[in-house]
Amino acid sequence: MNDERVPSVAERAWDEAASGYDAYFGPRFAPYLNAAVGALAACSGGLPPGAIVVPCAGPGRELGPLARAFPERSILASDLASEMVKLARERNQAWSNVHVARGDATALSYPDQPIAALLSVFGLQLLPNPDQTLASWVELLAPGGVAVILYWPRETEAQGPFHSLTRLMRVAGLGEGEWENALVSQVGAHGARVRADVQLSFSMQHDDAQTMWTALTRLGPLRTLGLKRGQALIDALGAEFVAELPEGRLEHTPSARLLVLERTSTQ
Repeated sequence: MNDERVPSVAERAWDEAASGYDAYFGPRFAPYLNAAVGALAACSGGLPPGAIVVPCAGPGRELGPLARAFPERSILASDLASEMVKLARERNQAWSNVHVARGDATALSYPDQPIAALLSVFGLQLLPNPDQTLASWVELLAPGGVAVILYWPRETEAQGPFHSLTRLMRVAGLGEGEWENALVSQVGAHGARVRADVQLSFSMQHDDAQTMWTALTRLGPLRTLGLKRGQALIDALGAEFVAELPEGRLEHTPSARLLVLERTSTQ
């Protein structure tokens, strides 16, 4: 009897994209990631005892900087995709306080130890029911614990490739972002307060629109869409994406949202 687990479509997509995502998006997202790690490190003096949790860790580029910033704490990272877990383990094998496991970010559980902090970089917007998931993350924290959440909001730029992508997703009936409106109220209802809510913007470059579209759909979040809806949709959206953007090298400055949340009670 074969009782092996069958990967979900999303897991299979990220397994297939893992190394390419790391190579293409890792360097481009690095300034944002470093800023998020820095925001958590700035809170280090006031954190309660406990581990640091990193859901949606992907290839684990944030784990080494966290291990350096918090050498006395356990860094408990997880990702849905087994290939991402493999990359993260390989990248961080020198750090004895870093532990990486496969796990569902919407169902985290750490019953055996307190959680002092949580860091999530560009994972929240990819999850089902992100507002509810964020509330569950807040509930993991010990009183005084901090969650640093960096995600791409629905509107990241007034013009440019991410703006075009958002428009195309809206036209296709995809990527609705109403959940963003409930984020702050959700965390407040679960015993947390917002310590910071800021935009982070850094320059990002791509060789051209077609290269960027290929990266988004083969190495990034739209790979799942392609597996679910078919290559014909991806090709049609890609033709529009390339047609409405300038020829040649693209440079843009998308804005991510950084939330720093503190657990104030155990409601």
